[in-house]
Amino acid sequence: MVEKTKKTKKLRLILAVGISQDIDYFTENLSMLVASGMPIINAIQAIGSEMKTRLMRKIADEIVEDILAGSPLWVALENTGIMPIHTISLIRLGEESGKLAENLKIAAFEQEKDRIFKSKIRSAMMYPVFVLTLTLIIGIGVAWFILPRLAVVFSQMYIELPFITDILIRFGSFLGKYGQYAIPAFIVFLFFLIYFVFYFSKTKVIGQIILFSAPGVSRLIREVELARFGYLLGTLLKAGLPVVNALNSLESATVSPHYRKLCNHLTRSIGEGNSFQSSFANFPGIKRVLPGPVQQMIIAGEKSGNLAETLLKIGESYEAKSESTTKNLSVILEPVLLVIVWLGVVAVALAVILPIYSLIGGLNSSGGNNKNQSPAPSPAQIEVADVEKTETALENKDKKIEILPTGKGSLNVRETPSLDGKIISKAKAKENYVYKTIKNDWYEIILADGKTGWVAAGSVEELK
Repeated sequence: MVEKTKKTKKLRLILAVGISQDIDYFTENLSMLVASGMPIINAIQAIGSEMKTRLMRKIADEIVEDILAGSPLWVALENTGIMPIHTISLIRLGEESGKLAENLKIAAFEQEKDRIFKSKIRSAMMYPVFVLTLTLIIGIGVAWFILPRLAVVFSQMYIELPFITDILIRFGSFLGKYGQYAIPAFIVFLFFLIYFVFYFSKTKVIGQIILFSAPGVSRLIREVELARFGYLLGTLLKAGLPVVNALNSLESATVSPHYRKLCNHLTRSIGEGNSFQSSFANFPGIKRVLPGPVQQMIIAGEKSGNLAETLLKIGESYEAKSESTTKNLSVILEPVLLVIVWLGVVAVALAVILPIYSLIGGLNSSGGNNKNQSPAPSPAQIEVADVEKTETALENKDKKIEILPTGKGSLNVRETPSLDGKIISKAKAKENYVYKTIKNDWYEIILADGKTGWVAAGSVEELK
């Protein structure tokens, strides 16, 4: 039964993301109706009947059933699993101290603040996510529809391609054959990668660490966490919650692993009787999560007895800073995003332009040499090492080809009749070679050392 209740709470916490505004509405209106003197059960039933979502109406009915069964309000709310620990702590403290209406109002205010903090991070991430998503979509479109056609064009040039172009052409050929399977598989893989890095409970700490290290975003997260730290801890202390309980509640509300670790350390250290000053001194890397001035303010507030008010001022100050950072984040991230997009565009441009430039430059150079220079030297002499090679040459003396001019000044001779064949030699333009056979638009020629190799038919002319 306990295990089932835990699973239900986890499921409710996931579903509560979509009804966060209904939860705020429920808490705010419950505080007003209780303050007006209406019984809790009647107030919950009245609010539940106005809820738009079916899930929230069901939750309201469950709360009423638990209260009728003898459970206090905070226990009934805890069983629903839709409210964080710090909100439950405020409501419990309000019930026990007779200030339920006041604490419900504070809880509603804190829920609103928490939603604002989270929305700031989401809105700040919209711009980079949009740019990167659009870049990814365009990149997939180019790779899927254009690269396969370029692969066909470049394969017919019979020239030695630059390394970057060769990789691009191979990738384009692969997408041309298997794109209908590879692209959907890549999108599904990317979706699961994002889910496991940023949303899955056991691994999302990786995404949080990445965001905490990202330029611009890390600053915003730090300011939001400091604002949450000040507001929540100050509010809980002002409501009368003990420091250790308040820190424990704050730990559950904290998103960043760095600040969750800080809250856990402070809970243990202060629970052992240490002050904030000594607790800060014993935490490694404290300046990364709490700037020196913030530490001094908290220490001074603890010594003067105004810790709650000091924390609220810290929250107010960093909320204003986070507001400014959110507005300027797009300006901070824009150079980084431009560099990422620029690198992709330059890589594709170089891969496409370099072979075309080499081909045109080679043709122009060949044309200029034909005008100002004498014809190429006489055909190459075939040197044979033994009688068998000599006989082979004599048998094929009527089967000759001439190497046509290329952009590189020579033609690759390959081990097999394919562009993927290993290059074993170079055949210079205007030279004549005896060939043995023709296979798939490739000529098998006899080289000077008696060995044979293959040259593409499109770059040679058969002599009669």
